[in-house]
Amino acid sequence: MQAIHKRLQALTLLIAEDDESTLKWLSRVLSIYFKEVRVAKDAMEALELFQKSPSDVIISDIEMPQVDGLHLLQKISQLSPNTIRVVMTAYNTPEYINRAVESNVDFYLKKPIDIDEFLVAISSSASKESALSEEVFLNEDYSYSYKQKLVKKGQESIKLTKKEILLLELLLKNRKSVVSIEQIEHSIWREPVSADAIRMVVVGIRKKLYQGVIENLKGLGYRIW
Repeated sequence: MQAIHKRLQALTLLIAEDDESTLKWLSRVLSIYFKEVRVAKDAMEALELFQKSPSDVIISDIEMPQVDGLHLLQKISQLSPNTIRVVMTAYNTPEYINRAVESNVDFYLKKPIDIDEFLVAISSSASKESALSEEVFLNEDYSYSYKQKLVKKGQESIKLTKKEILLLELLLKNRKSVVSIEQIEHSIWREPVSADAIRMVVVGIRKKLYQGVIENLKGLGYRIW
């Protein structure tokens, strides 16, 4: 657990739970591991806290008054795609699981949650995110620096526009997987846009780098290998 503790102690956590005893228990236990733990008694309070100061991790109950946890996590995924999103629920039906997938949830945990399982899942996910903080190779000639926000070809540095950077990082985060048009819209524009708008950003990246850097899967989305 020492390695897990070391990874988590730099992360901030937001808990959304309407049951007061569960909220107090989670806050008390998880405060041992995380840098900061904030709590909210419903989705609206959690969203307000997150908008003031985003958290690295958010864990939310599904069943809450007014707005449920899945709607909250879906909104968080649009505001901050890199935030690790966890849902906890007493229900384990196909309906809830399907909704969790559609809401871009990273982890789905059954109540009462296993704290060790939660910590291992977050630690593993955080480890993958930290690997994205350095430099990755696109092919044998081109690499991308997350720190400098630049593509490099040998000693040459290639600057990208803000949207080109956002799209490239989104595709790299989901490397080898197809990223849907809807996911691109939510992550980069945060609203529906035309297919031409997305295509122009893709074309811009291809022109600055190389033609096959991004694969287009017609009707599905885009992918980087």
